[in-house]
Amino acid sequence: MNEPHERFSLDAIDRERAKLDAAKQAAVEAGNKPNGLSALTNLPWLIAAVALVYWYFFR
Repeated sequence: MNEPHERFSLDAIDRERAKLDAAKQAAVEAGNKPNGLSALTNLPWLIAAVALVYWYFFR
């Protein structure tokens, strides 16, 4: 994109889209996609909340 007229051409859009697609593919291959285990990070808080509610109502 050194030339000013290239800045507004449709070819520049295609090149940028190809760069974005390549970056997305690289991120997927690198493993930056969230996995199912990341949803379990709040599980201890959920267990504590359920235990507290159970203790409060059924003691």
